[in-house]
Amino acid sequence: MLMLGALLAAVLISFSFKIVEWITGLFNKRFMRYTIYYWGILLIAASLLIKENYVFHLPHHFLAVLPLCLIILFINLLISRRSGYSPVGLFNRINFVITYPVFEEIAFRGLILPILVRHQSLGEKFTLELGNGLFPKLSLAVIITAVLFAVSHLQYYKLNAESIRFMLFAVSGGLFFGMIAQATESIILTILLHMAFNGSAALYAYSAAKRQRT
Repeated sequence: MLMLGALLAAVLISFSFKIVEWITGLFNKRFMRYTIYYWGILLIAASLLIKENYVFHLPHHFLAVLPLCLIILFINLLISRRSGYSPVGLFNRINFVITYPVFEEIAFRGLILPILVRHQSLGEKFTLELGNGLFPKLSLAVIITAVLFAVSHLQYYKLNAESIRFMLFAVSGGLFFGMIAQATESIILTILLHMAFNGSAALYAYSAAKRQRT
């Protein structure tokens, strides 16, 4: 019963952006473009109320995840140019590179993941060893969080070939970010890695658009 409650809470947080957007639209549709900020305020408030979250913690066992962080950073630079993300305008670029990574990490790795990890069957009982101990363990809680992270992107995009590609990037990133967050009990490193991926993707998109104009 407690596990079901945790899963329901995880789903609710996953799609809370859309709920906030809908409520904002009831009051004034002009303010819907600022939904990300209202959502972020709500997430920070939830972080103060929900115990045992990863939001305000400094990372533990940093050296244990350092190899994985470096690998992810390198892969980010290679695959971000093929991500398909192309935010337009300064407002959207700032949100894409800074705001969304911060608030998405708070929601998924900062709140949802520890809610699921509390249950031994999700956080410790079913785990996979990767790289002969070189990388952190992959738990069922991390897998569930990564899937929710990927599916939640349908809040921002319609379901089509492009959004499916976004979701594939999201689920793969969600798995690695989740392992790091669970191992360190912190989202500081995952926020930085998330920003690095989004920042490099935005830079590639901007450079490509600039070349087309010249």
